[in-house]
Amino acid sequence: MRVKGRSLLVIALLLFGGYAVYDYMKEKKAETTQAESAKLLSINFDQVDSIEIDRGSEKIQIKRTVEGWNVESPIKDLGDNNAADDLVKMASSEKILDVAKEGPGIDWSLYGLDQPAGSITFINSAGQKNSFQISNKLNFENNPFARRDNEDRVLVVNSSWQTRVKKTVTEFRDRRFLRAKMASIEDFNLKNQAGRVQISLKDGRWIAPANKDLILDQQKVRELFRGISNAKGASFVEGKMPALKSLFVLDLKLGDKAWKGEVGQAPSKKIYAKVSDPSLQMEMEPGALDNLISLKIEDLKEGATPKENKKPGDDETAQIAEKKDKL
Repeated sequence: MRVKGRSLLVIALLLFGGYAVYDYMKEKKAETTQAESAKLLSINFDQVDSIEIDRGSEKIQIKRTVEGWNVESPIKDLGDNNAADDLVKMASSEKILDVAKEGPGIDWSLYGLDQPAGSITFINSAGQKNSFQISNKLNFENNPFARRDNEDRVLVVNSSWQTRVKKTVTEFRDRRFLRAKMASIEDFNLKNQAGRVQISLKDGRWIAPANKDLILDQQKVRELFRGISNAKGASFVEGKMPALKSLFVLDLKLGDKAWKGEVGQAPSKKIYAKVSDPSLQMEMEPGALDNLISLKIEDLKEGATPKENKKPGDDETAQIAEKKDKL
């Protein structure tokens, strides 16, 4: 009888445990389903290879290739891989905050979706897409309304969607001062206010041809090139550039290609650059090229003390301050 009683107890415990596991799995599945249904981007974001932003007056289209993102419209140019990838990645993590209205017969004008601020569409390699119309109107929590894929639902989404739909084509273009790879530089010739800096790559080491006894710090040279590779423009200039005071001219040999960058300062104190291959004119980001303005060959030699980059106009400011002290 004891054995039989113990057997019944074991069976009861097993049944209880089975029901507990079943309830847990059922609850877990419901949570997963709910989380999936709350996602705004229903297509696989890893496979998104095309983005379209349409504001009526301007339509931007960017596409991914094996080499990276390209701008296809309203102009054709290399794309900023980080900007495009970040847009897809951030959008893929967004969720529906609320559903303000659903069902047939919605008055879209009440939510500003009859004439939205614009739309943004993500398309993957399989041809699947998600399109979002974003309103200028906000709810009481300052979150905009949206419509996905012509669904009969008014969604409440994060305010970042208004920022996304208002992005300009410049934000997706490759705005690097030098688009070539840093490793392709073979000769570096800089003419600035301090003189000339000329270095060449020979047998895997950087040397100064005009002063072969000068030993260059290879790490400093690499840091110099890395700074040039990271320098970006704030915007592109179409047409005539403003009157500029020349700051420096940089000539590079990139394999069998020659590249030139001419940099100057406008009366507004903004820095502008004109570069070749491709031929572009840009207003530079503040401080992007300050290290080249007064660079000397001695700054690259072994044992040289790193100097603080001078900004254009610093010398003039110092002279004015000195004159005031003497008065």
